[in-house]
Amino acid sequence: MDEMTDTMIDVSKTILNEYPLCNECLGRLFAWLATGTTNIQRGRSIKLVLLMIGDEFLRGGDRKKASEYLQILAGNGMMKSARRLAKDAGIPFELKETCHLCTKDDSVFERIPRITNEVDEILQDYEFDTFLVGSVPFPQLVERQDEICARYNLLNSEPLKSSFNREFGKKLFEKLKREVDFSKPEIVVIYDMLKDQISLQVNPLFIFGKYRKLERGIPQSRWDCGECKGKGCEECDGTGRRYLDSVSEYIGKPAVKIAHAARFKVHAAGREDIDALMLGDGRPFVLELSEPKKRKLNLEVLAHEINKEAYGKIEVHDLEFSERSRAQDLKKDASENIKEYVASISTEKEISEELLRIAEKRFKDIEIEQRTPNRVAHRRSDLVRVKHVYEIKLKRKEKLLLEGSFKVQGGTYIKELISGDEGRTKPSLTEVLETPCLCTELNVTAIYTGKPDHNA
Repeated sequence: MDEMTDTMIDVSKTILNEYPLCNECLGRLFAWLATGTTNIQRGRSIKLVLLMIGDEFLRGGDRKKASEYLQILAGNGMMKSARRLAKDAGIPFELKETCHLCTKDDSVFERIPRITNEVDEILQDYEFDTFLVGSVPFPQLVERQDEICARYNLLNSEPLKSSFNREFGKKLFEKLKREVDFSKPEIVVIYDMLKDQISLQVNPLFIFGKYRKLERGIPQSRWDCGECKGKGCEECDGTGRRYLDSVSEYIGKPAVKIAHAARFKVHAAGREDIDALMLGDGRPFVLELSEPKKRKLNLEVLAHEINKEAYGKIEVHDLEFSERSRAQDLKKDASENIKEYVASISTEKEISEELLRIAEKRFKDIEIEQRTPNRVAHRRSDLVRVKHVYEIKLKRKEKLLLEGSFKVQGGTYIKELISGDEGRTKPSLTEVLETPCLCTELNVTAIYTGKPDHNA
């Protein structure tokens, strides 16, 4: 034998002399060698080489050397062929049946058939196409392997967890007939060896769509009472709510019911004011459903149920299955999107047509500065934000009433662009029209997602 092989065989013999190891666990200590084979094949092969050496000594008449090998393999090696050979040669050995690296009350690998059946039973209630397995190993078994690897300088070993997950995953794949997905599994099955317990990590279901808000006075997300923080008090008549409904709840609650999900979250491309409508093609959103048991939803039916239960207050359309990244992109791009608004504007004095046209030119393709508005200063950082205004179109509706059409960068405060917010927004319509202006009604009419074109 060459030096490396001799060293590996000698180390294996020394380890087996001290610890009882099954084929799986001995092979796992050298897992990154001969990687086209299994740990069981690797461990069996090492033991077989040791058995052949022992048999050679026996045939050569060196019974002392033969006994040294055969007693180790028949005992701690738990090798049936070595036991037969030892018995035939009259060599005594101590019978061992418990592996030092995979057994506490029983071998964790022998549990795999049982827990595979248990998982199959649990998953009967779930719709899924892909899965992955994980495990929480016995800390003591991990420590035992770490100790052996450190003591004998074993650099090619594999953790118990990795080996167990692979073997468990193979059996579960055979049972479930579903695909294993290492990057985005729909369900992760986790087995805790210490607790002998199975748990599921059911990954969220994401649905993209657009909503239109057709009634004023509805916040985008749940808004609890500021006095009691949702517990219920006199201020909120015991409801715990400042507003009793929200766009998110109209979208999420029917979806939770249909998908048998645990909870929901709506990620939207920005938000309109409570007193504003969301018209046009609607605001893009991604609905996140946590721990859904049903994934193969009929999205037309879902849209119908949402719209039916919203009683005309909101409506959704263009639903499609999506991914987490799309929700992240909506949040990230919200302040860069181009948005259009129509506002009713009251003025303290009548504005001439000439001054209206001057204002339109003044706000053509410019940057404005907006300090955090007074009305949201209690919940937003006090910052000055630079926003792009593409254009404003103004027309008179009545003597002291204008209609303004705004095309601006996402995140622009339209009400403050109109009023000036006591000088916190510069320039503003109040400043350019030389009279106090106030937004009396606001509607969002369009949201253009994607990279903005500043020449639009």
